Amino acid sequence: MTWRIGSALSQAQLQATLTLADTGAGNSRVRLYTTARPATLGSHSDTPQADVVLAKPCGAIVGGVLVLYPLDAAGTLVMAAGLPRWGEWVSASGAVLLDGTVTDMDNGGDIRVEGAQTPAGETSPMFYAGGLVQLGTTALT
Repeated sequence: MTWRIGSALSQAQLQATLTLADTGAGNSRVRLYTTARPATLGSHSDTPQADVVLAKPCGAIVGGVLVLYPLDAAGTLVMAAGLPRWGEWVSASGAVLLDGTVTDMDNGGDIRVEGAQTPAGETSPMFYAGGLVQLGTTALT
């Protein structure tokens, strides 16, 4: 048997996700990493390449899709050079909500970024320390 989720339940789940993400004293954020994605959610001690702080509220449901909103649309400072391979969404209270792959806008990653060129044969842009990374279309359905 396979369950199918109705739109009302889907919308309620997305709204609950936004509420949880914004719960806490700070802002939720998307952290980008150049390392290999860990096998278990939140089980790493890697230093993020960039820490994209989200607005509060951190997003909205637009056309049935949860869309994240960065606090600074101009971009976030890149702290270390490299290709971002994965990222995690962390709530305002510091809880890891989810993680996923990172790519440029053309390669269909869970988290899409822009602000640098993607080298030939790669799916993610090469960022350099001191540059800016912009969170592209990142949406949950």
